[in-house]
Amino acid sequence: MASLENVAKGVRTFDAFPKVSSTYTTRSSQGGVVTIILSVVCIFLIWTEMGSYFAGIEEPQFAVDGSVGRDMQVNLDITIAMTCTALHINVQDVSGDRLLAAELLKMEGTEFDLSSTHELSIESRAAADEDLPSVFRRAKVAKKFRKTKKSHPNSPACRIYGSFSLNKVQGDLHITAKNFGYLGDSESEITTKALNFSHVIDEFSFGAYYPKLENPLDGVAALIDANLFRYQYYLSIVPTTYVSYGGRHVVATNQYAVTEQPTSQVNSNHPPGIFFKYDIEPIGLTITERRVPFWQFLVRLVNVVGGIVVCTGWLFPLIDSMWIKWTKGARSVARETQTLLDKGLKE
Repeated sequence: MASLENVAKGVRTFDAFPKVSSTYTTRSSQGGVVTIILSVVCIFLIWTEMGSYFAGIEEPQFAVDGSVGRDMQVNLDITIAMTCTALHINVQDVSGDRLLAAELLKMEGTEFDLSSTHELSIESRAAADEDLPSVFRRAKVAKKFRKTKKSHPNSPACRIYGSFSLNKVQGDLHITAKNFGYLGDSESEITTKALNFSHVIDEFSFGAYYPKLENPLDGVAALIDANLFRYQYYLSIVPTTYVSYGGRHVVATNQYAVTEQPTSQVNSNHPPGIFFKYDIEPIGLTITERRVPFWQFLVRLVNVVGGIVVCTGWLFPLIDSMWIKWTKGARSVARETQTLLDKGLKE
């Protein structure tokens, strides 16, 4: 027992945290206010660090896309201010293949509605930036196109929507009028006065259909005041894969940047219509969610909170002493003023 007591006494000499008796400490309202503020700041910092830890870090990585040459799905939902019987929808790529997209898409008569639309701006031309939690949350939404509002065969506008596959090479998806651009295949005579390629794009994406993911052309509208008009969109597509922490969720899609070129210069080689000219970039982008190790998170948490507490412990005595000196000086001045007034009254 004696040896244990001697060991305890020897260890006590290395105590780096001196203890102060409660009889030598005083509590003040200033110290209470500072303690409350310090507690609120510490809770806020802990909450922020936990949020950043669970949110993770997005790590982009570029690599050569090995899927070039395979099929690619296109998702289209566009409303044009013309009747459905007057429209042609086709796809033609650099390999010379021609796809009759009208046979793979649904065409329904509807009203031409410009509410909740916008013009293609500089901000919306680039690929939309979304954080990974938003991507995974929106990718879980049911992959179905909404129903057409006020659908009627004789409506003045036509809604074209659906998904189909095409070759993953450079190509051109175009919407033209019958007997404008393709000779000999018109089912009815379409006059120039009947042409109106004003349009609203509700969905235009490549890859699996995720209706809630943002794309540059989603919600874009274009009003055209000329009959013979050619509206061209140039799209640069980058295959993109989102991978969640631990690889539990993987969303394979495509981002794209877009520019527009409206022109009224049309001829037999450049007929009026809406043209989507797309090109596939040979580089793919993989965005992976990473998190710092848990022990690093604990170290950062201790450093932040400990640093705030230590700095406050150093600054509070200095501020408190300055406050006491300032209040004492103000009180002494008030007392001297009061004494001079009293003397003046007595005299």
